[in-house]
Amino acid sequence: MDLLDGSGLRFPADQVARMMVGTGARSGPLYRQLSDSLAELIDRGELPPSAVLPPERALATALTVSRTTVVAAYQALRESGRLERRQGSGTRVRADRGRETVSNSLLAGDHAASQFLDGPLATIDFATAALPSLDLVADVASSLTRDDYLRLTSSHHGYHLRGLTALRERIARWYSDGGVPTTPEEILITSGAQQALELVARGCLHPGDGVIVEQPTYRGALEAFSRTGSRLRPVRADEDGLDVRSLETLLRTGSPRLVYVQAAVHNPTGAVLSEDRRQRLARLVDQHEFVLVDDTSLAGTGFAEGPGTPALGSHERIVTIGSMSKLFWGGLRLGWIRAVPQVVSRLAQVRGITDLGSSLVAQEVAVRLLDHSSAASAERRSTLPGGLRTLTDLLATQLPDWTWQQPRGGASLWVRLPQGDATHLAQLALRYGVALLPGSVFSADGSTDNHTRLPFALPPATLHSGITRLAQAWQTYLERGAVDVTVTSTIT
Repeated sequence: MDLLDGSGLRFPADQVARMMVGTGARSGPLYRQLSDSLAELIDRGELPPSAVLPPERALATALTVSRTTVVAAYQALRESGRLERRQGSGTRVRADRGRETVSNSLLAGDHAASQFLDGPLATIDFATAALPSLDLVADVASSLTRDDYLRLTSSHHGYHLRGLTALRERIARWYSDGGVPTTPEEILITSGAQQALELVARGCLHPGDGVIVEQPTYRGALEAFSRTGSRLRPVRADEDGLDVRSLETLLRTGSPRLVYVQAAVHNPTGAVLSEDRRQRLARLVDQHEFVLVDDTSLAGTGFAEGPGTPALGSHERIVTIGSMSKLFWGGLRLGWIRAVPQVVSRLAQVRGITDLGSSLVAQEVAVRLLDHSSAASAERRSTLPGGLRTLTDLLATQLPDWTWQQPRGGASLWVRLPQGDATHLAQLALRYGVALLPGSVFSADGSTDNHTRLPFALPPATLHSGITRLAQAWQTYLERGAVDVTVTSTIT
């Protein structure tokens, strides 16, 4: 986004379209749905005072509506006192809506956490790919007694930057049992894998550093690296994961500071890095001076039984990120970093600037849950492929021209549209009651907008209803293009 007059931010049309996912009303005149959605973003501060909105024609194209609809929506917002039009500088959020407490640059709501800000969407939620909790989480958590809590609270003041010793020991033993010798000093507990990524980005990168990422890749990683001012360069990934040959070619043209990969199970494609590529990638770490960050958040969700630990190795420049969220439950908010002790110490210091440690109660539950990791993986293997079959059967019947890369794990399907782009389709899908993420958000250069990610860890009835609505939206998209479509949703 470009700064204007030192205060206003220019919001491109496609970004505004993505920010609108899950906001506003879902019935009534289309211009009113649009104005309500923008009003919600303005009132929440995600379109802050002095923000410059896209021209009517550009926003109409991004939303797949007529320019008349956008003109009417902007007029309604001007009448309500939210927008103002300045000659020669376009349409802006009114500058006198109160002084900003937080920097404008931090309030642009097109980010990976947007879908979690306001609880469940009123629509069918295909925008997130979170997995449901396993029953054993409740079983294990409820097994803690008062004596367990007394022991925990009486033995420690509650602040521990590195994490509960027992949990670090348990994770270290898990890696060691899997063939990667690890000590507790090589483990840093974090409040989820996203915090782990943020710590690695802040601890390892400076503005202008080169970062190589897969294409596509996890949206949260792109945001974490971008916030450091790093230069992102994509490298192709396919059904076998990161294309290591392409990476080798890229390494000859420059020396990146960091390479980010998802070797265990990839988000959003569900690919698993082949054994040959794993070995070649490990050799590249020896041959070049870059930090290899291996995000294994989806480890344990593979459809085939794999090795005990997914770590690529224990090289001094390999940093492994792990998580409890996908295998067990996202509500635990626990992840970890595995690295050499010097790196762990440095990242613990970085963490201490904003956070004094993760919940010790959740960590105590995690210690016990890890004793059930094999059972948890087996349960994911028994349930996730069934959801995938349901989704692909529905797509084959209702959207037969859509194609996909067959995943080998995870909870999402990476789908290619036969024509058009997912940013525009996502806006039409909202009018049919389905929240959808365009593939461009999973790309360093936005070039994957002919794809979308569809979750399949949902009840069959929800998948059936969602794909039926999505097929209706797709048909409208093909037939009407950028012409107004009036749809009254019946969302249940």
